[in-house]
Amino acid sequence: MKKIETELHYPYSLLFDVEINKEKLTFEAVGRDEAGNLILHCSETHNRSSAYYSYDDYYILTTEEALQYAAKARKNKLLSRWRYRKMLKELLGTPQPKQGKIESFQSVLLRTSGMRGTIEQELVMKGADAEVSQYLLRYNGEGKERVLMEQAVCSEEEVLRLLNRCDVLSWNGFYGPHPKHLLDGIMFDFEATVNGGQTIHAHGSQNFPKHYRDFTDGLYELLNRK
Repeated sequence: MKKIETELHYPYSLLFDVEINKEKLTFEAVGRDEAGNLILHCSETHNRSSAYYSYDDYYILTTEEALQYAAKARKNKLLSRWRYRKMLKELLGTPQPKQGKIESFQSVLLRTSGMRGTIEQELVMKGADAEVSQYLLRYNGEGKERVLMEQAVCSEEEVLRLLNRCDVLSWNGFYGPHPKHLLDGIMFDFEATVNGGQTIHAHGSQNFPKHYRDFTDGLYELLNRK
């Protein structure tokens, strides 16, 4: 996040609460620059003696930085599910164009929730191989517990072929709102770190990105190979 000189002011519904040196600050998104980055204004400091930010400060936040903030805040339960969806919708109303291809990956997580519970399917590199795991999220007296259901090992090349065949890079920024005529369905959250640090985020409810079914079928094949 870098400081800029501007005095843009118009209504925008995204607020970012950031804690810096034990001081809670609120940034309000007041617009976008020509590159599509968010322009943030320091709208409130909970410690009035702030030496880091003032009400006259404006900053640039890239879409990727905003996505990372939203995902971390949701994971730490600082954002409600409703506000998280709203933030994704406003940040990423249209899918972002893909850039190049995936040459390497560090982690991939697909979380799906429905009437039968929540399942997490995870791909991680373990040395020279890729480990594919499927977990059931179960609630106990102390919170969530991941219960391993299936696990398999495959090559990194197989995972990369699956990711690129399904054009997963183009999923970044996908937000699929729940269809109005459906009462229930499957919600999904997709997170991936590829190419040495590039992140991919997608979210939807019974509304999926292109090749989503091909991707889940590919995961099933990797998990159930004999």
